[in-house]
Order: sequence, then structure tokens, then C-alpha cells
Amino acid sequence: MAIQTGYAIASIAALKALTSSQRADSYARLVKSVGWYMFDASSTATGDDDLVLLPDDNPSTGRWIKIGGSGGGGGGNINFTGSIICTSSCGASQGKAFHFDSPQSGFIQIVVDPAIASIIYTVPDAIQISLWTQEPNTAMTGRQFVAELPKAGGSVFISTDDYRPWISVQARNLSSSHDGVCCTFGGNTVTLLTF
Repeated sequence: MAIQTGYAIASIAALKALTSSQRADSYARLVKSVGWYMFDASSTATGDDDLVLLPDDNPSTGRWIKIGGSGGGGGGNINFTGSIICTSSCGASQGKAFHFDSPQSGFIQIVVDPAIASIIYTVPDAIQISLWTQEPNTAMTGRQFVAELPKAGGSVFISTDDYRPWISVQARNLSSSHDGVCCTFGGNTVTLLTF
């Protein structure tokens, strides 16, 4: 689903005051001098008036999640602290997903190792990054698409929370289907190594 945006909002208080008819799943708003927020209609995360905003009408589900830094320029980098998971068919210290020990937000860098670059299809959405509400699985239950990148990789802003503490990366193989990729996770870098 493409993220839709609306006009800039003056403050966090003004964003929280938007009514249910003024917010929809994956709708993004820029809060002036603070950053970007996206509405996640399924989120039940605890509001902290920074990374997670609970709307003033206190819905049981639905939160504004911070997705960018001040003025859209970003704010820092993720530090992969947690554990590598989904390790079957991957080498030592590699996995197809990562579980964060605590909520984080910031930029991650996706680096594509030359060994896998030759077998990733050349399309604008060659690489997909997702957050998960449960351990990543082939049924895609609990998956929340975050961003897509070309096969060269690049930088992506993510915001994990207690509700979505897992991240995975998929790449489009030469058969043109997205598949889990064995990666290393270190610092703020995810290095794609092999299918």
C-alpha cells in the first residue's frame, strides 16, 4: 500500500486531536519541527508522546508512529541490539530476521554483498523491508511492509516498538518472486548475503 500524506500539522497536540475521520491506515503527516508520523490502524503500542502517539479519542487500536526525524531530515541511526533469528539455511552469525531487545527508531543501511547482487532482479522494488508483530513466518501473518529499495540497497527509516519488534528483509530473486535473505545485522547496517 502506498503511503498517503496530508498537509503539515503545527504540533503533536494537533496531530493527536485529529478525529477518526481524519486518519486512515498508512496515512502520514509531518509535524512541523518534530518529524513524520504514520498512522498504524492496528497498533496498540503504548503512547509516549514522541515515538508513539495515542489519539485524543483513545481508540483501542490505532496509533501515530514516528517515521522520520526533525523536518523530515531524520534523527540518528538504529543500533541492532537483540538477536538474529530465522537462521535455518544461513551461515554462522546470519539470519533472515532480527528481534530487537527494545524499541528503536532511526535509519538502517541496506548493503548488498556482490555475491547476491548478481542474482537479485533489477526492479525498483527489488528489496523489501518489513516489521512484524510476531516472529516472521511464511504465511506473512503479522507482517507490516515498511519500504522497498532497488537492488543497490540504500537507507531506510524504521521505528520498532513493543508491538513490532521484529524486522526482516526480502529480495526479488531472478525468478521474480520475493524471498527471505540471509543477512548480518550490525551497528545500523543490514548486509544481504545469500538466498
